[in-house]
Amino acid sequence: RPGERVPSDGVVAEGTTTVDQSPITGESIPVDKLVGDACYAGSMNGSGAILLRVSRAAGDSTLARIITAVEEAQGSKAHQQQLVDRFAAIYTPLVILGALLLAVAGSLVTQDSTTWIYRALTLLVIACPCALVISTPVSIVSAIGAATKRGILIKGGAALEAAGEARVVALDKT
Repeated sequence: RPGERVPSDGVVAEGTTTVDQSPITGESIPVDKLVGDACYAGSMNGSGAILLRVSRAAGDSTLARIITAVEEAQGSKAHQQQLVDRFAAIYTPLVILGALLLAVAGSLVTQDSTTWIYRALTLLVIACPCALVISTPVSIVSAIGAATKRGILIKGGAALEAAGEARVVALDKT
């Protein structure tokens, strides 16, 4: 019916209409659809009523594939994130070992374990790489999500990182 979203990928079996495919294809104006024309799930039906013969299962629709691509992009790791993960894998155990040695050695030398345990905890809090480990993937997911809301699909953290280093960008309507 007019004004409703197309529920699944399919082919127009009866009727004519205009369909706003901009969420899927980026096409700026509605496209006329006649009998035999393909429609994409998530498109907005315009002025006419059509009968749609479904051609793909919901999980295999164009919209579902776009959602899967966005999820995969959010799961891939950028070079910066891989670097931070490798750094944290070495750095974190060393900091924990250093804090443990500080607490034990200080307690044995001065017989004041409370002070040295607090100093060891202070070392852990200050030297913890959690901010690096957490902030990198969160910033990538946030950037990909913000771009997706604006209709821009980014393949992953590595592609986002490469886009940040680009000096020249050429855009095509397709």
